[in-house]
Amino acid sequence: MRIEKLDEKHLKECSVMYIETFNSEPWNDKWDEVTSYLRLKDIYDTPGFFGLVVLDGVELKGAVFGNIEQWFEGYMYNLKEMFVKKDNKGSGIGTRLISELERLLKEEGVNSINLFTSRGDLTEKFYIKNGFITEENMIMMHKSI
Repeated sequence: MRIEKLDEKHLKECSVMYIETFNSEPWNDKWDEVTSYLRLKDIYDTPGFFGLVVLDGVELKGAVFGNIEQWFEGYMYNLKEMFVKKDNKGSGIGTRLISELERLLKEEGVNSINLFTSRGDLTEKFYIKNGFITEENMIMMHKSI
């Protein structure tokens, strides 16, 4: 298995895996081929985009999408989406992906990674296991309009 920088050629296959991941437990979202592709393309087109894919031969096993931004303390990375193929969950691919992401971001001068995830489910536990902490003075809020 190898990890490489995400390129536009990976977007279609990533969008299929995105549907498989987030339309399943615990999220039960309702992504389709159009909306998942547009979501990932929007992130890809964001200034400062930085993403990685995990490949086993030519088969996609996982991906991470985000962007690098200036912050008063230096550069930060906004981790927008990360997913691993359903059949490979628990295999260490996600941990390898986070580790390589951290290594490459350090080379880019990035000193922090920020993300939003669901509280109390397996994703929160995964990120805690990989050294992330819950920011006590920040919250995410939402209002449907």
